[in-house]
Amino acid sequence: MALRSTPRAVALLAAPVLAATLLGAGHAAADASTIGSDGYVHVAPNGVVLGVDPYYPKDGNGGYDVSDYTLALDYSPYWGTLRGKATIKAVTTQDLSRFNLDLRGMTVRSVRVNGAPAAFARVGEHELVITPSALLPSGADFTVEVGYDGVPRPLYTSRGWTGWVDTGDSAVAMGAPRAAMTWFPVNGTEVDKATMHVAVTVPTGWSVVGNGVQASDVPGSGRHTVTWAEETPLAPHATMLGIGRWQLDTITLADGTKAVNAYGPCALGLRAVGNRLPEVREFLDPLLWGYPQSASGTLFLDRNTAYTHGAQGRPVLGANATVEDLVYATAYQWWGASLTHKMWKDVLLVEGFSRYAVWLWDEAKNGVDLDARYRGLVERGDAAFWARRLIDPGAGREFAPTTKAVLMVHALRKTLGDDLFFQVMAGFPIINQQGNQNWHDWELYVDAVAQRELTGFYHAWLEGAVIPPAEFLYPTAP
Repeated sequence: MALRSTPRAVALLAAPVLAATLLGAGHAAADASTIGSDGYVHVAPNGVVLGVDPYYPKDGNGGYDVSDYTLALDYSPYWGTLRGKATIKAVTTQDLSRFNLDLRGMTVRSVRVNGAPAAFARVGEHELVITPSALLPSGADFTVEVGYDGVPRPLYTSRGWTGWVDTGDSAVAMGAPRAAMTWFPVNGTEVDKATMHVAVTVPTGWSVVGNGVQASDVPGSGRHTVTWAEETPLAPHATMLGIGRWQLDTITLADGTKAVNAYGPCALGLRAVGNRLPEVREFLDPLLWGYPQSASGTLFLDRNTAYTHGAQGRPVLGANATVEDLVYATAYQWWGASLTHKMWKDVLLVEGFSRYAVWLWDEAKNGVDLDARYRGLVERGDAAFWARRLIDPGAGREFAPTTKAVLMVHALRKTLGDDLFFQVMAGFPIINQQGNQNWHDWELYVDAVAQRELTGFYHAWLEGAVIPPAEFLYPTAP
């Protein structure tokens, strides 16, 4: 593996496009309307309106930015019922006489805006439409309080169940896409990141894990209230919550900081995986130039899962988890949680790089010949495999071409050479911490770092629906 340049060197190489890539899209300019848009409208840094997410056009809402979610939840494990109060702090980006939040299922009992009762209605699959008692002027801080209860239900997707999953002996909120709206009212767009504070009251003997760090555990009569605080803004898909009879282990990482692993009662054998987190962090931290999150650790479930959820600061892994899953979930803290896609058609951007970290682990730790692995996967790919486009793979098929995305990352490495490739792999998340980017933003950054025009490579790999030409399939660095 070649020596890599410093973050400063990457910043200098990429200076011409930093203004176009930092922080992601802004909001659409405020208009005369006092009604927030239903569906978040994405706008490029140059002012071009990209529109709503084409896969989930009703998800997210315009007219405001959330800064914090504070949830007070009471959960009855034996009945599966959840009672909650969500306090949402936000700022308006236009005058608002009406706005929406996303909440699927559940019964809303009350809504208050700035302390005053507000009218509300449920519309469609998941819209909570709120009409405050007085107009909210543009640029104003405001607070929404939503009281709700019911039995949360998950969503079934092509990846399996996402959202709030009640397993009988535990309840876990996890997954992507669209998981957050199954258990709390949210502005369900990945570009509206916010801090999160969750207090959960459960019976004695049950424990709670969430994003961030545990802030308190207050005992009561037969029950106790556990509070978790995530002070680093996170995207809705990166949230998680676990309620169960977890065994909590605190381990020390190489840099002296602590990490918390949680295990289900029948998952204690996965300590062999969880205890390798210090080794994984020691491998990835220098590769990706410094851990971007305020917390580290993992929740290990005692039943198999169809996928690993890279929740911010506390990924969720199933009973079938391997060390490779832990590597992926940890790499996702850079490529996925910190640097997040803008729309769901862009998700393979972060998936490809976070999963390629597993290849790098196998290369460094297990002596795997990655070129041979690449050739083997290329040769096994049929027409259907290559027909899946990395840009815009289709609603419900967001993750289907993940293996093709990983192959693209390896082909990029061979195109750029190790030095420039590792600058891209580390530099792009570094300059976009807690931001959102899409494929076009990434292309601009790669061109700037490489000092090359790679249109043919992008067209063949990202937009192509057939096997790339030999020059892009088996490239050589200049």
